[in-house]
Amino acid sequence: MQRTWVRVLLTALTVTVMTLIFFFSTEPAEQSDRTSGRIAMLVIHAVYPEYDRYPEKEQQKVYDDIQFLVRKAAHFTEYLVLGIMIRLCIESWFGKKRFLNTTGWVYGTLYACTDELHQLLTDGRSGQWQDVLLDSCGVLAGILITALIRRRRERKAGKSQCP
Repeated sequence: MQRTWVRVLLTALTVTVMTLIFFFSTEPAEQSDRTSGRIAMLVIHAVYPEYDRYPEKEQQKVYDDIQFLVRKAAHFTEYLVLGIMIRLCIESWFGKKRFLNTTGWVYGTLYACTDELHQLLTDGRSGQWQDVLLDSCGVLAGILITALIRRRRERKAGKSQCP
C-alpha cells in the first residue's frame, strides 16, 4: 500500500492533467488554430527547408497536412499522459490488481467522450468520434507503458534479491 501523501499527490496530478485537457478544449477554434499553427510552422521549417519557395497552393497543402498531424499528435500525447497518471493513481489506491489496466482505460475513454461533448459547446469547435478513438488509444498506450515499466522494475528488483 502507498502512503497517503503519495495517493493524494498522484490524485492531484491526475486531476491537474484532466483540468489542462479541459482548458485546451475551452479554447475557441481561432485560438486553437493559432496555437497548432505556430507548432506546425516550426515543424514545417524543420522538415521542409525549401518551404518558403513552394508555390502558395503547395505551401497551404503542406501547412494543412502538418497542422492536422500536430493536432492529432497533441490529442494522443495529452491522453497518453492522462493514461499514465490514471494508472499510477488507481494503483496507489488499490494496489496491484488485475483490473487496473481495464479500469484505467475505461475511465480515460469516458473522459475523452466528455471532452468531445464539451467541445461541442465551445465556439467554433466540434466533437468528433475519431478524436475519442485517438484519445482512447493514447490512454491505452500510457497505461501499457506504465504497466510494462512497472513489470520490468519488479523483475529487476526480484533478480537483485536472489542469492
